[in-house]
Amino acid sequence: MADHSRFPLPTDTAHVRIESRQYRIFKFDLGEGVARWKAGVAVVLVAPYWLLLLLLGVSPLAGHGRGGLLFLFPAALLVWAALRPDAGGRPRYALWLDRIRFLYRRGIPMIASPIADTTPARPFIVSAEWVVISHRTGRSRRRRTANRTEKDTR
Repeated sequence: MADHSRFPLPTDTAHVRIESRQYRIFKFDLGEGVARWKAGVAVVLVAPYWLLLLLLGVSPLAGHGRGGLLFLFPAALLVWAALRPDAGGRPRYALWLDRIRFLYRRGIPMIASPIADTTPARPFIVSAEWVVISHRTGRSRRRRTANRTEKDTR
């Protein structure tokens, strides 16, 4: 059996494939069952689509049953396209999510730097003061100078 994935990894995961499956929905038997993560992806994709159709006023029973086709066929096509594996072996919806995240963060720099920051920062004031401490007395020279000038002026 040939592995057609782009980046094959040396694991036994493809042989073991441990996953939870749904074998029955109410009293309807699903045979081999459906992987629960696939059912979750289907619910996440189909529920907003059906809500949009209902908000637009489309009835599932409209048009002598053609409304039902509008509810089922595009939703099934969307789920099929989302769960198909890509060249790397991942489901296509992961590629869609990656593209959406890229488009959302395209303008945001990955590494924060002052050069990349386009918003002007608040100005700040820098003040400095020189103080020379005498090694003999341990007092500052500026203070002694101020005392001398007071004595000299008296």
